[in-house]
Amino acid sequence: MVDGFAGLTLCDSVEAADWVRAALRPWDLGIHHVSTLVPARYFAHARVLHRPRKGADDIRWTDIAAARGRHLRGETQFAELIDWHGDAAHPSPPEPWYEPDRGSLRPSECAAVAAVLARHTTTPEHCWFCVWEGYGWPVLNRLGEGAPRVALEHRDCLLFHGPVSAATAFRSEPWFQSATLWWPEDRAWCVASELDIYSTYVAGTPSAVHELVEHPELEVLSCTAEQDIDHGPYAAWR
Repeated sequence: MVDGFAGLTLCDSVEAADWVRAALRPWDLGIHHVSTLVPARYFAHARVLHRPRKGADDIRWTDIAAARGRHLRGETQFAELIDWHGDAAHPSPPEPWYEPDRGSLRPSECAAVAAVLARHTTTPEHCWFCVWEGYGWPVLNRLGEGAPRVALEHRDCLLFHGPVSAATAFRSEPWFQSATLWWPEDRAWCVASELDIYSTYVAGTPSAVHELVEHPELEVLSCTAEQDIDHGPYAAWR
């Protein structure tokens, strides 16, 4: 067990990630497709929306869309939804809106995603987790000394192994972080939480995606591998 990351082991080899590195669309073609974050080879893809706030209260993207007469699509940007035309003078959304969490699910959301996906793999006790080395946590800095890295494009990651249920173990109080990229041994699905964006992407089976979309504690949209990704706060600058 890794100190601070219950149920996980730091890997001394990163060959287990070779397949997913090869399966992702290269960034030099533009970070504009879901397949830059999770592989296109799967039959279904989904986008887990990180929850925004209106004033002091959480609000669903669907509620914002309904109130503003918008249609929520698999590639809808938060900035588009609230008419946020950001520039250097307006880097934050206009009141009363507050942007969703960047680059990570909340612990309860991560637990819900993990619980669903554990039912859609034959190897729920064997999962691989890539975690970006750059979060600045003392435990990551310590573990990173001499450890091999998974060289994702622009994201060098440490690789951990453990059960799917350990997806919520990446904590350094008061922070929580969902893994940058994770998948089970049988590669039945793959999950990505890219830095600075407002969504987490899942590639998997149609039944897994359907269960995520129908989950009452999550807000999930079906999408395709070729659709535009969530660009987070940077959508307002595009």
